Amino acid sequence: MEAASHETIGSTAERILTVATTLFAEHGYHGLSMRVLAAAVGLNVATIHYHTGSKQELYQAVFRHLAERERAIIAAHTQHVTDDDIADPVAFRRRLTSLIDALVDLTIEQPEIPRLWLRRWLEREESPAAVEAEVSLPLYDMALNLLQQAQAVGTISVKGIDLQLILTGFVWILYGYFAGSPLDAAGKRVDPTAPERVVAFKRFLHAYAARMLGLPDDLATDQAPCTRPSRR
Repeated sequence: MEAASHETIGSTAERILTVATTLFAEHGYHGLSMRVLAAAVGLNVATIHYHTGSKQELYQAVFRHLAERERAIIAAHTQHVTDDDIADPVAFRRRLTSLIDALVDLTIEQPEIPRLWLRRWLEREESPAAVEAEVSLPLYDMALNLLQQAQAVGTISVKGIDLQLILTGFVWILYGYFAGSPLDAAGKRVDPTAPERVVAFKRFLHAYAARMLGLPDDLATDQAPCTRPSRR
């Protein structure tokens, strides 16, 4: 009975977290009330607080949960890069493009990620500040450390480049593209997850990274496979 009780508590908290992720992405931190969340989950507000703590704690838990896979992906593409890879501009560019492709695929799989971050950045009122310190900055630092190593050995050939701004620009491009959706020639919004658009977007990001960092840029040899089906 005790094991079943723990399982029920865990599944309830997971259900709350799943619904909260969707609603925070749709309404933002200040735009979502706990009453609305409770109604969407089918529980009362007191039960929501019992399982997840305060609204701020739940908000932070949403970001923490979504960051788990992103952290694993960045670690897999940065922690085992050899000194030879870092010193070879072609090999280093291939490492970066592989990471870029993986992050694009993750963003397609979890569309709440860009929507949550864009709403957080654009909210006029201050949201819980610990989200960046706990969730975002460690991910930036993992990628930044790899770029700094390449810069130190001269693989990144652009002088005086601000690597932090390069990373910030990349994140804004990635999240803005999927959260906002591109426009066609007639001004209509189109599906950014359509296979041919994902291929084109990956190639654009490859070129963005290569040209901003002064790496070899050969779009003719870039093959950006689209391994994710359209979600819409």
